[in-house]
Amino acid sequence: MPPSPIPATTVVLAEHPSDDLDALAPLWGELLDHHVTSAPHLGDLGEVRSTEESWQIRRAEYRAWLDEPHAKVLTAAEGSRLLGYAFVRITPTAGSWKLGDRVGTLETLVVAAEARGRGLGRRLLQAAADHFQAHGATTARISVIDGNDAHGFYTRHGAVAFTNTLLLPLPIPTAALPAPRSTTETDIGGEDWRLVERVTVPKGTAVNEDELLHTDAGLVAVIDGATDKSGRNYGGLTGGARAAQYVRDTLARMAPDTAPAEAVKLITAALAELRSQWDIPADDPVAPSAVAAVFAPSLRAVWRVGDVHVALRRGAKWTVLPAAKRIDDVLAGTRAAYTHCMIADGRSDEEIAAQDPGRGVILPVLKQQGRLANRPGPFGYGLFDGTPVPADFVEVIPVEGDVTEIVMASDGFLSPAATLARAEAELQEAIAQDPLRIGVNPGTKGVKPGAVSFDDRTYVRVRRSSGPTRVKSEPASGRLLERLQERAELALHEGSFGRADALYGHVLSSLEESGAAGTLPYLAVLHDHALVCYGQGRWADGEARLREVVRGREQLVGLTAAETVGAIARLAEAVGEQGRWEEAETLAREAVERAETELPATHKEALAARLALAWVLQRTKAHAAEAVLRGVCEDLGRVLGGGHRITLASRHLLVRLLREQERYDEALDVVRDLAAARDKTLGPEHPHTLRAQADLAVLLYRCGQPEEAAGLARRTLEASALITALLGTDQHHDQQIRAAVAEITTSG
Repeated sequence: MPPSPIPATTVVLAEHPSDDLDALAPLWGELLDHHVTSAPHLGDLGEVRSTEESWQIRRAEYRAWLDEPHAKVLTAAEGSRLLGYAFVRITPTAGSWKLGDRVGTLETLVVAAEARGRGLGRRLLQAAADHFQAHGATTARISVIDGNDAHGFYTRHGAVAFTNTLLLPLPIPTAALPAPRSTTETDIGGEDWRLVERVTVPKGTAVNEDELLHTDAGLVAVIDGATDKSGRNYGGLTGGARAAQYVRDTLARMAPDTAPAEAVKLITAALAELRSQWDIPADDPVAPSAVAAVFAPSLRAVWRVGDVHVALRRGAKWTVLPAAKRIDDVLAGTRAAYTHCMIADGRSDEEIAAQDPGRGVILPVLKQQGRLANRPGPFGYGLFDGTPVPADFVEVIPVEGDVTEIVMASDGFLSPAATLARAEAELQEAIAQDPLRIGVNPGTKGVKPGAVSFDDRTYVRVRRSSGPTRVKSEPASGRLLERLQERAELALHEGSFGRADALYGHVLSSLEESGAAGTLPYLAVLHDHALVCYGQGRWADGEARLREVVRGREQLVGLTAAETVGAIARLAEAVGEQGRWEEAETLAREAVERAETELPATHKEALAARLALAWVLQRTKAHAAEAVLRGVCEDLGRVLGGGHRITLASRHLLVRLLREQERYDEALDVVRDLAAARDKTLGPEHPHTLRAQADLAVLLYRCGQPEEAAGLARRTLEASALITALLGTDQHHDQQIRAAVAEITTSG
């Protein structure tokens, strides 16, 4: 006996609110299941998307259509129970038949399985027809998937066949794509730079998730969209390709002299809008994302977020800053090990290439690693994904006057080689020797059948057409050079890092031009200049300077000299701040061991080495961190005094450790003393003093004193903005302070 119709009095037909689309998800899932059951032959065309993924795509379409004037969702509900819905639109007509100026489009009509056969489909169809007629449509367009029994339902209500939509599967071409070819040289504006070589090549027939940007204003950028592991469709593009486009378009709209910090904020806002548009949850680890390296001639700098290769040429020497991402190195090793196990078990290279079982092993981590993006820690890394990018993950690389060429390349190339031909030859040789990528250059994926490489690849090389532009000045001599160095030291002490950078740069240039490069006085200045780089958040620059200092001091004063030990301890910090924590711990332990060999336990540099080790242990959340840190804090206070900058640094580290362990009351006591001591010894305008005040505000807030916390946060932000403008701290500390008090300012 057929089910009886549902009485009209018990079912309400209504327009569904546009801000509650997720209520339709269960019905959409039923419709998808019905389509899969009705049309099994379509499985030959490709795998069916998951219900959740399919709904996210459809939901985004619904949201876009609802911006149209006459689109709406009509629902049938019994009480609070949703039994069916129809999504309707009005669109212009076109084609050879005169169907009126408008046509109604029925995008979806679905009735819950429990309510089918009881007249609800007919009533929803009639409601849709009434809507179409009310807005001037004389016909309605309905698409029915092949095999769906709904075809009979619509023909019984007067629908006639109009067009048949066919899908023709296309074979995947196996021929290799042509080798990348560069274009001719092109002026890019600003300081007489020219584009020498540029190319972007997809890994196969799929969409290219890399972007290459060159603006009339002179910006040049390599953008690498993250390989999309979600399988979602973002308007015909993968998440990585869509994110790369957003980064490209945002950069293209920027002024050429936009500061890196501001540029990062604008790009982050654009990616946040992309999240909102597609309703991606804030904690979704596979959201669309990208990394980028940008050359801004007007800023005389390259800046980057994430793993993009960069190289700078000075004379015949290249400084190479390769793409680095520790989590990828770990996963690549895991994939390689598992793949070797499969080979030992008798699996053929062809079978492995087609299925890549090693990638299947690491895929769960690949899908979750987005949770590490823009977070400190041993596996943290910088990424544009719509969440704030910490200043530590924004690397600014100065382009001094002696830089003659710059290369930027996505990690589809193995390195930022000096020429495109060399980069391509290096890549092709590696692929030929190890297409599975489980040998010398292990990766998180190999070369798939039909592809020409393991990843999309983009390369750009620019050259200064007129040669080095730095004007040599007469080297400062005698008392003048001493005064410049004294002023540089004073600027460093005051936290005026911009002025200190310029002064130390002039002192170093004078020493180089006078033939003093490599001497102990020169290395001392270079050491202090590295500390200036730290103050500006330029960790890679600081690392490069300190490595030169360490090498020079080892040769001149020995491996265990106090000056050498101190430089190694500070080098550990620069390496750690770039996320290379194992290397940082190795350096810190080496500094401690060298100090124990030659120096008294109470020597300042021996204490600094112990503090560097405590810092690494704290940042990596090692068990021994608190014991090591408290021991060195006590010794520093006893030996150097409570007001010494190293003692204060140790207490700042203790505050961070206690706060991370949510021991807020203990941390509050320490940070009160720290803020007062820094105010007394460094002055109220010093960035370190302001950072301590910001930490104090946060702890007041977490200890239940919101009003006092909000007032202190406001005063600290105002002072930080003013001091940043006056002292030229390159926004680094100001960004840290704003990030620190964000939970207070956003909650109030």
